[in-house]
Amino acid sequence: MSAVGAGFRAEIARIGRTRVDLILLTLMPLILLGSMAAMLFAGSPYGLKTVIVDHDGGALARAIARDIAASHGLRIVARSADLDSAMAMIRSERAVAAVVIPHGVGSRVADGAPVEIFHQAVFLSTGALAATNLRTVITATLLRARARDAGLGQVTGARLPLPGIAVTILGNPTTSFEWYLGLLLGPGILHLLIAVTCVSSIGALMEDHGFAAFVRRTPAPVATLVGRLLPHVAAGTLWGIMWMLWLTLARGYRPEGSLMLIVVGLVLLFAATAALALLLVAATREVSTSLSGAVILAGSALAYSGASLPLTGAGLFARVWSQILPLTHFMTLQMDQVMGVAAMPFLRNAAVLLLYPLVAGGAGVLLIRRAEAWA
Repeated sequence: MSAVGAGFRAEIARIGRTRVDLILLTLMPLILLGSMAAMLFAGSPYGLKTVIVDHDGGALARAIARDIAASHGLRIVARSADLDSAMAMIRSERAVAAVVIPHGVGSRVADGAPVEIFHQAVFLSTGALAATNLRTVITATLLRARARDAGLGQVTGARLPLPGIAVTILGNPTTSFEWYLGLLLGPGILHLLIAVTCVSSIGALMEDHGFAAFVRRTPAPVATLVGRLLPHVAAGTLWGIMWMLWLTLARGYRPEGSLMLIVVGLVLLFAATAALALLLVAATREVSTSLSGAVILAGSALAYSGASLPLTGAGLFARVWSQILPLTHFMTLQMDQVMGVAAMPFLRNAAVLLLYPLVAGGAGVLLIRRAEAWA
């Protein structure tokens, strides 16, 4: 343990002398996480621009438009007499959705013609969110009108049977982009930063593109390597904890499962990150090449994690590459806790994350310990 402590203290001193690593571990996470917090602070997009195309003009049509205008998530930017002008506004990005109210809406005159919602899918998230909000508002308005016409007085739409499928959202009931994207981007950013700083830490131990001198002069090289990497694992974990506290305590979001298990997952993620960085430097014995490898591994991790882009139907390479990356298993572990799943999925993903220090870290240590024999 004394060798681990000595390596830890030596690494803290080196970070203090190395301005780039110091910035990457202190200032850069603050800037990146702070910028992301500012961008996502609204929670979800609101005031989504909507065009009303009213072919009816009656009381129910006016009620639909009035309820849309009263919705926080929507904003009526124009009222048009025809769909073509509404579609022109969507194409020119002056609106993201259009609502077409048919003649005789809510009566037999309409002959079953529905209220139509058009939304653009180029910017998928805003268009889909506008369509969801519009569908919710219009459905509630039509149900109230149905109750009133049936003579039910103050009976609310919630007591009337809704047609079709009822959907219950788990883990993110408010459909907040801040909660969803914060859970993805925060660990992803830190994963990349810690991968880079760990490569720099191990690379500083090389002399003449090798570790022979380090092994010769170090009584316990393995323990020293562990101590050298500990500050980076600790820094990533602390920033990850602060980010989770920001999302939960400051912003009010709540995982259904255990926040402590997510913290355990953070420790395992950054230990896995350090192990992969160790293997990269030990195998290539080139800091620049190892940095490129770390950026490829950690930089692509979020896209291949299955949390942002679905891997269903993806090619074999994408599915295999996804399983190689530690962020994939951390994201699964974290999202399981957000939804409050049982213990077995956590244990399975935690066990996979433990393999990285054992396998990748062990291979890296073996290569470094054999460096003296190869010198």
